[in-house]
Amino acid sequence: MFTGLIQGTGLVKSITPAGGGKKITVEWDGFAGKISPGASAAIDGVCLSAEKIAGDTATFTAVEETVRRTTLKYLKVGDRVNIELPLTPQSFLDGHIVLGHIDCVGRILSFKPVGAQHILEIEYPPEYQKFLVEKGSIAIDGISLTVVNVSNNKFTCAIIPETMKRTTLGQKSAGDYVNLEFDIIAKYIWKQTHPADNSGDEFLTAYF
Repeated sequence: MFTGLIQGTGLVKSITPAGGGKKITVEWDGFAGKISPGASAAIDGVCLSAEKIAGDTATFTAVEETVRRTTLKYLKVGDRVNIELPLTPQSFLDGHIVLGHIDCVGRILSFKPVGAQHILEIEYPPEYQKFLVEKGSIAIDGISLTVVNVSNNKFTCAIIPETMKRTTLGQKSAGDYVNLEFDIIAKYIWKQTHPADNSGDEFLTAYF
């Protein structure tokens, strides 16, 4: 489990095919001494298990379904990715509950400075609107953010300078794709309050 507070950005060193998936090696100085083979990390919000650790590099395998559902299908050597290690009993839950199970890919419609902040507008599949509320939480490329406005197929978030500096959002622009994970609490509430709506099953069982 994660909080959506990014601990650093890593550099993609290599990508090789692995069946229908990909084997991805990432370099980040935070790996050393903090992760071991079999442990998990969120890479751009995608929960992946480490297979090999060598100093500051970790190698992960993303299976075909994960690649298909996320922006990992667009990943290239030389790209930077957001990294978060899992919570421990001593961790502060400063963001919101993030599982690393991506629901869909969104597309950036606009990303404009407004005063000291940037307003990020994202287009997403309209069937997910029921999981979004103004002032609610969403994870974008693993980053815990607060929703400002919601419409049928787009929403906005306000991005502060510190988030721009510490994450890959500072490198994003209109047309780029991002991973979206909707709030797990919203999904469970929807399922309990709409028992006849089987569409909720897809969101809650896709990875379990």
